[in-house]
Amino acid sequence: MKIGYYFCLLFFLFFSCDGTQTAQNNTVAGRKGTDSSLKWIDYRQGELPPEGYYSALDSTIKKWGIRYERIEGGCEIIPGEKQRYEQHNEKYFEQLEKQLGSGWRQRFDQEVRLLDSLISSAPISPDDSTRINKEVKRTNTLQQ
Repeated sequence: MKIGYYFCLLFFLFFSCDGTQTAQNNTVAGRKGTDSSLKWIDYRQGELPPEGYYSALDSTIKKWGIRYERIEGGCEIIPGEKQRYEQHNEKYFEQLEKQLGSGWRQRFDQEVRLLDSLISSAPISPDDSTRINKEVKRTNTLQQ
């Protein structure tokens, strides 16, 4: 079962990485005038997401070159805690919008959802690989 998940992940990464995104990520991380101390702090509270979600999220974050930290707040909700991190994230998200273009967050979330569905789904049949390849190409086209 795990081999199928790894196959799906490798399949997705193989067809989605064409080198242009890597070059863009290196440029994003090394641009002058950007505050390198900023990062996306994802404060999570309550129920954890499905098993494959974090793998999909971490892979996509690495691919896009986003500085990211996840904080698990647990099941106890502390009023105002999430808002404190969201205010910090606004500056970094503004910086990312300048670097990655408007709508970056929607494209990012779409790629995470696609990869999560690949990781979480049953083993891929040859018929599914064509559909997945088209979906990955469509997602990459939206990113550009």
